[in-house]
Amino acid sequence: MPSTAPSLGLIEVFAKVAERGGFTAAARELGVSKATASKQVAELEAQLGVRLFNRSTRSLALTEAGAQALKRAQRILEEADGLCEDAATARQSPRGRLRVAAPLTFGLDYLAPLLPDFLTRYPDLSLDLALDDRRVDLVSDGYDLAVRISELADSSLVARQLAPVRLVPVAAPAFWDAHGRPQRPNDLAALPSFLYLNAAMGDMWRFTHPSGERASVRGQRRLAVNNGAAERPALLAGLGVALLPDMIVWRDVMAGALEIALPDWTSPPLTLHVLTDGRDPPRKVRVFQELMSEAFGGGRAPWLALWRAHEAA
Repeated sequence: MPSTAPSLGLIEVFAKVAERGGFTAAARELGVSKATASKQVAELEAQLGVRLFNRSTRSLALTEAGAQALKRAQRILEEADGLCEDAATARQSPRGRLRVAAPLTFGLDYLAPLLPDFLTRYPDLSLDLALDDRRVDLVSDGYDLAVRISELADSSLVARQLAPVRLVPVAAPAFWDAHGRPQRPNDLAALPSFLYLNAAMGDMWRFTHPSGERASVRGQRRLAVNNGAAERPALLAGLGVALLPDMIVWRDVMAGALEIALPDWTSPPLTLHVLTDGRDPPRKVRVFQELMSEAFGGGRAPWLALWRAHEAA
């Protein structure tokens, strides 16, 4: 084996000489002299310790070792070209129109504050952001990317998981003082409840205890909305209890304006995902994925502060 790997330049000269069948044509295409090309092939042979060409005054032919080396050299050069193309693409500013769908509350509270920096960073990109709690069809509705907070069914879409989202039963402390703090999920059944109409669970709230015990409960329907954040004012006013994502209520809980009930019970977990159609999306989609990962991946989701504070208490 050679003590050092041959340089890419020597490999390129060798491959060009082999492909053009001679030093003169290869040197002309490479923009070097015939003597330089010959010297560099000889240098490569010395480094590899094998003869790559059988030379005569009239012909030049690959040896058996040279034919094998040519196959490897061509693969190396193709990989190097691909690396250069990828780097060039990465340097290019994404451009065009990017269509993104996201839940309403998440979009207003968490995405909108990121947009000034995103638009400044990518001046050639235009963004259409559709905020709606209904589940869009990425392909038929013409979106490049969708943000979802759910557990995903099997799908042809490619999902990138960013952060956990927990459903928690919450009410104002004054509400719990007036009605009593529940000890078990069934204690919620007699309470005025606020329902999120788009939830897959409908008006049935489901809980699991660490012991494995499960419970399902339906409260006294007092308010039903198709956006979870719309429940918040009535919650803060002490008018009922709701089962809501921590990303909506975490600030109120940390401030003491809302209180989580049944801390030993959990509801089916959700996850913040970014969905795309295909595993090799265009650069304009990738930069938005990167934006989401930087803001919410790796434990950086703001609402996780609630659980870190809870664990530290």
